[in-house]
Amino acid sequence: MVSFVCNHCQETLKKPKLDMHTQRCRYASFSCIDCGVDFAGTSYRQHTSCISEAEKYEGKLYKGNKKNNNNNNGNGNTQQTTKSTVDQLKAKAEELKTKAEEEDKEKKKRKNKDDSESNGGEKKAKKSGGKKTSTWDKTELPSDTVSALVCAIAAHVGETADETFDGMKKQCIRMVAGHPKNKAAKSDVKKKFKKALLLALEQDKVKLAKGAVIS
Repeated sequence: MVSFVCNHCQETLKKPKLDMHTQRCRYASFSCIDCGVDFAGTSYRQHTSCISEAEKYEGKLYKGNKKNNNNNNGNGNTQQTTKSTVDQLKAKAEELKTKAEEEDKEKKKRKNKDDSESNGGEKKAKKSGGKKTSTWDKTELPSDTVSALVCAIAAHVGETADETFDGMKKQCIRMVAGHPKNKAAKSDVKKKFKKALLLALEQDKVKLAKGAVIS
């Protein structure tokens, strides 16, 4: 409630007691304690609200602080909201980047695995002499090296018109030397190839192209 001071007797009074005080104090006039405004006659009756002590002593500075505080609070909230949105976008971008990197790693891993399996299959096929040798590995191999070479020549060569003699020779030697049941050394297999080839020709198990020379 607003308080006043009598300018004549300096008595402090609440607003409801001012009318009564004017009857006792002949020259009474009043000033608002909070805002310091003087009121003549009964004009004090319209003074129903007043500034606070902080407003009284800080004056314009108080209003400025209040405005600035409001502005600062608004700016702070805006900045905080903007910062929060930016952080969320950065976090989302980082999440997508990490996910993409993981997918790339997984693709590379699968690709390397497929390449490894493919290369392993090719090496295995090459080592065993290809598809023919794979079937050849299951063939019952004679214990005699010459007989084994005859079987290899018959199985692999057939008609050698489309294959060089040296290529046929190397392949057949590889077939016998690499067979799971072969016990002879590769050098021994090489030595006996010519004999085996002649035997295969005698048995009519293989035919050489015209002009082929046995070496």
